Amino acid sequence: MTNKNLRLMIIGASWEQVPLIKLAKKMGYYVLATSPNIDAEGFNYSDEKAIVDPRDLRRVVSIAEDFNPIGISADECDYSHYAAVYSSIKLGLCNDGFAGAQYTSNKLWMREQCHKSHILQPRFVACRTFLDADKASGLIGWPVIVKPVDNRGAFGINIANTIDELEYAYFDALMNSHSREVIVEAYIEGTHITVDGCVDQGGVHHNLAIASKAVTPGDKPIIIQVDYPASISQESCDYILATNSQVINALEIKAGLTHSEYILDNRGRCFLVETANRGGGVLTSAYIVPEMSGVDTNKLLIKNSVGERFSFKVKPFKGSVILKFFVFETGLVKHIHGLEEAKTIQGVKHIKLFFNSGDRLTQPQSGAERHGFMILKADSGNKINKLFSKTINAIRIVYDKD
Repeated sequence: MTNKNLRLMIIGASWEQVPLIKLAKKMGYYVLATSPNIDAEGFNYSDEKAIVDPRDLRRVVSIAEDFNPIGISADECDYSHYAAVYSSIKLGLCNDGFAGAQYTSNKLWMREQCHKSHILQPRFVACRTFLDADKASGLIGWPVIVKPVDNRGAFGINIANTIDELEYAYFDALMNSHSREVIVEAYIEGTHITVDGCVDQGGVHHNLAIASKAVTPGDKPIIIQVDYPASISQESCDYILATNSQVINALEIKAGLTHSEYILDNRGRCFLVETANRGGGVLTSAYIVPEMSGVDTNKLLIKNSVGERFSFKVKPFKGSVILKFFVFETGLVKHIHGLEEAKTIQGVKHIKLFFNSGDRLTQPQSGAERHGFMILKADSGNKINKLFSKTINAIRIVYDKD
């Protein structure tokens, strides 16, 4: 039963935060959820709601002061995590720590901080003008990857091989950079790796799951599949996990969840791409990491936010989990068949489409524009491949002829 004295504020109420909101309610908390979207799915499960952009820190703090929570939590969103830490500090509540939030909110600050600890990273140059970017490409050499320093979901990220491509990439990154600052980096060819972890209440970081990723070719790389555990050697796995713990220490992350991305090149070197002081998006921290580790990451976040004790033991995982993104043919969708049937297939943990009948599908230009995803679990890689084929074949998209 909900207790109005146990007031918990959760910043972020999209479908990614629904598991966190549901658990808080199950634990008896009276929940205020926030989102800039008036139709946010999480509002269906919270006791109160507030329409606010998490980047509007002044407004977020004002809402928090009026609500007077005993804790403020967030997950799977960089902006929401930063707002939760900032507002918690302003209200004198428990939080993950401001240093980690600062360093992981800006790719340039992250790069500079990790450079001090001699973490292997791509060569990088901060660029405030296109002339800076031109000079950076000459210093680094083609190809380069151009990014906004403070966005998410692969918005504004492009690979450039020529000066003309660099010009497009620079201004696309600039348009998607809240600080209007761009970073140009060496493009590293190799296997993309994700490591998810958490920091226990004693301040010790634990690596909980490691995965390898498939990425689309071309100048706008987008993740289309994530495989757990990673399809790499045990030696490489141990090397990356040790590197990840060094990164977490370098970025002064003292509490909460961690989500890091690396590239393992053909010489076996591990390059840091980026790290976040929050759980992986697309329900990675809500569903996949607990499956892989036995750690209830949502409960950890809630307990941390209200200053309550939470202990755990990491359990070894045997089997396979994949996070597969849908990229269907382009066109006007007339009907969607088989979705509900696919959801009932054993081993299917979650399926979500980001479109409805009547919507027009286009080729994704960022992670946010993928057409949907599914999370599958099986005892082995062979079984999960069969499960994937069965599930994808159950879904049929019928297009309308223009």
